[in-house]
Amino acid sequence: MLEVLLYTGNIWLIIGLTLAILELTIGTLIFFLPMGVSGLITGLFLKLQENNVLPVFLDNWALTLTFWAILSLILSLLLNFIVLKKDTSKDINQY
Repeated sequence: MLEVLLYTGNIWLIIGLTLAILELTIGTLIFFLPMGVSGLITGLFLKLQENNVLPVFLDNWALTLTFWAILSLILSLLLNFIVLKKDTSKDINQY
């Protein structure tokens, strides 16, 4: 039963939307936002595959879950790199 749910595009869209809403309430910006965006992208891929717009790329639930996890990690690292502000001001206490 769980395998069927994890291979359904609508479930991934719901997971992504739920995680994005959770991000809005908590505001961590590093944890739930990349997982929500990758859930939405995974759901979009599955919906496009269901409608025969894309060729079958994600063919089982394990590959779908792996795609979601890797995409979450990449988006998290990208977001961390973008948000991380470099300190350009010089410290006045440095001699």
